[in-house]
Amino acid sequence: MKLGISARAGLGILALTVLLAIVGPFFSPWHVEQLDWARMAAAPGLAGGHFFGTDRLGRDLFVRTLAGVRVSLSIAGLATLVSLVVGVGYGALAGYAGGRVDALMMRLVDVLYSLPYVFFVILLTVVLGRQPTTVFLAIGAVGWLTMARVVRAETLRLRSLEFIEAAVAAGVPTPAILWRHVVPNLAGVVLVYATLTIPGLILLESFLSFLGLGVAEPAASLGNLLAQGAQEMESAPWMLLVPCVFLVTTVLALGFVGEGLRDALDPHER
Repeated sequence: MKLGISARAGLGILALTVLLAIVGPFFSPWHVEQLDWARMAAAPGLAGGHFFGTDRLGRDLFVRTLAGVRVSLSIAGLATLVSLVVGVGYGALAGYAGGRVDALMMRLVDVLYSLPYVFFVILLTVVLGRQPTTVFLAIGAVGWLTMARVVRAETLRLRSLEFIEAAVAAGVPTPAILWRHVVPNLAGVVLVYATLTIPGLILLESFLSFLGLGVAEPAASLGNLLAQGAQEMESAPWMLLVPCVFLVTTVLALGFVGEGLRDALDPHER
């Protein structure tokens, strides 16, 4: 598999971002909730070790932004894993079964799609509180729906191929056909879609946290950092620019990697 220049560049930027998010805080004397009463809303610089400046409470923006990157990537990664497990299993079963079973299963997906997503998030927030687990559950609960549709469409195509018909004629049980023949041949499509899903889930988590429905203070995520920065953008623009740069860079890097994988693996793009 050969990736294009943009995909390799995106992979490199993504690797550097993840590495910085993990090891970067060790190079700062501040932790994520520590207050510097002498430097509230201080501009970026070397004074006091605040490389990206501080917020209005005097918390180090370098450490908090990297913590926000870790939280946003973790939530998006876990939600994507849920969409892979549930969506691939559900979509493969629906596509292989066909007929009324397929129609019934897809109508259930349509019903779940029609539910007001924001109301669902608000309900979870009321029941479980505003924490990363709640955001993960909210995103994971609906994140598998599109994956199920993609996998179901690809399974319908695979079901008519000769090697599947040969396995059926040989008396191979349906679970074995799905596990040994269908799912492995979905790997390319699933990998491409999963890579393209993560940027969307990062933006969704940031959107929810920006609205006050996601990760709550004092925990940091890119969304609530952007929300705080938007309130101070006139007097302290770095509070908005720093998390915005990390969000845009991460999403673009993931997008380039996903596009490169699609060109390399998706047979429909060849």
